[in-house]
Amino acid sequence: MCQRHKQLEKGPSRLSSAVKPSFYKLKVIPDIEGATFSGQETISLTLEEAQSRIVLNSTEIVIKKALLSNKKGSSFNGKVSYDEEKQLAIIELDGQAGKGEWQLELAFEGILNNKLRGFYRSSYKDGSGVQKHIATTKFEPSDARRAFPCFDEPEFKAQFQITIEIDKELTAISNSPLQSEKDLGNGKKLLEFKPSIKMSSYLVAYVVGEFEASEIVPAKSGAPIRVWSVPGKKHLSAYALKWAKFSLDYFAEYFGIDYPGEKLDLVAIPDFASGAMENFGCITFRETALLLDESRATHSELLRVAEVVSHENAHMWFGDLVTMNWWNGLWLNEAFATFMAAKAVHAFMPEWKFWESFNIEKAGAMRIDGLNASRSIEFPVQSPEDARAMFDVLTYEKGCAILRMLELYLGEEVFRRGCAIYMARHQYANTETADLWLALDQAVKEAEQVIPVSKMMDSWVYQQGFPLVTVAKADAGGSIVLKQHPFRYLPSAEKHAELWHLPVALRAQTSDGTVERYFLLEEAEQSFYVGEGLQGLVVNAEGKGFFRVSYSEALRQELLAGLNKLSSAERFNLTSDLWAATQAGAIA
Repeated sequence: MCQRHKQLEKGPSRLSSAVKPSFYKLKVIPDIEGATFSGQETISLTLEEAQSRIVLNSTEIVIKKALLSNKKGSSFNGKVSYDEEKQLAIIELDGQAGKGEWQLELAFEGILNNKLRGFYRSSYKDGSGVQKHIATTKFEPSDARRAFPCFDEPEFKAQFQITIEIDKELTAISNSPLQSEKDLGNGKKLLEFKPSIKMSSYLVAYVVGEFEASEIVPAKSGAPIRVWSVPGKKHLSAYALKWAKFSLDYFAEYFGIDYPGEKLDLVAIPDFASGAMENFGCITFRETALLLDESRATHSELLRVAEVVSHENAHMWFGDLVTMNWWNGLWLNEAFATFMAAKAVHAFMPEWKFWESFNIEKAGAMRIDGLNASRSIEFPVQSPEDARAMFDVLTYEKGCAILRMLELYLGEEVFRRGCAIYMARHQYANTETADLWLALDQAVKEAEQVIPVSKMMDSWVYQQGFPLVTVAKADAGGSIVLKQHPFRYLPSAEKHAELWHLPVALRAQTSDGTVERYFLLEEAEQSFYVGEGLQGLVVNAEGKGFFRVSYSEALRQELLAGLNKLSSAERFNLTSDLWAATQAGAIA
């Protein structure tokens, strides 16, 4: 069922919008060897209406103290209970707090878990074979609540000021630059970091352990960029540092907005569940996605690091500066970061021909999307478990493919302008998918084009699957007939209420020479004029669209006879589409 432009009702585990955080002052004291931590925090809150309880997210944490107060001298003690199933802490106040500005003070304790999420302990062996530990965070999508009680939903953006008490010989890294360091005189030191930008809780990060920093390379904005690693691996950071600078500067120019942070640290973590995590200003990586020796690495290893670093840097804009309102819009983060990383890689290393190789990844997404059990790119998300299921090939690769399709149809400059409008309009805020279409609609209007972006793209974002387009010559000379219907490997009883609004790139030889056309296929069947003396017709030229093509026998034989005239992307797609259609029983 189509969910376009509809604000989903909050599920039972969601927090009320009547209580909103604006600033967290958080102190964390990790005991790395003991695998525990304690902390204190003061959360600045706005109560939109009177409250006798405060509900926020917390799990595997014991809250030892809760006090709500304001600058007028009013205060209320809180009695804490927990709903572990919904991962909530319920603070019952000993009175009713009125509408306005309040401070919630909490003291808490937790464990440095071994789950690779929340605030966890990671282990590695140093050059002498001695086991060492670090403490690090990984909060996306909903695990900040394992590190400190918080309003752990993307829409509750706030500033965070982190203070960490650690052993003197250790290093701590967080989202913002270090503001002060104090020797506590007991073998400990207190590190206070500057306040962060306004951001969602899942982007908070702090890492504690023995780390070495690379040289500093400045971005065009002046922000210093560094790579951090455990001792003995600093020499493997130069390649990632090169890509970090290029991609950060590339995105700043593309969006017309400077990188909004005061610094950027890229941190290699020995044990990490994902490839990387886009914590603002403190991106954490699996070591193999960040560190390598460029002189000895394979092409695939070089490409992997280039892609991941560029992907995470793109998130500093798409995801961190502008964030989806809720996890149903995850594709606004991940598909765009995948797409922008591809653009950065292609811009820096065009000889790699990245968009040609992306056809392989696109075909992988099509294999999943052709199953009856597939899903739409955006769909209702009610729980953290639903959110975790969104991190898949449909969000990343299919999302990237439809953005590439849209960019090529609108034109690269119109598309870039739309993205810049979207960024400027919604920076430090949250969005829905419709907000992006509105920005692109504005860019299209400014370019004096008539393209129904919203209508066209809704058919791709809110509808499962993709079409198979059949192609045949029309009876009228120089015209072709295109038909579309959902591609499925197996028959499905489910009927689609909508068709796709499909940009179709064509190339052919005609009496007037080589012609290239772009048509928008909006109906189940449409005829298009290409040119007299039509032959060698290529549909989905250069693999620009996210659909499969099935040619009539005569057209297919023409293509097979002139394979040397097709690009590598077109030869790949011809083979891939033919095999997929055969598997689905669409052709004999």
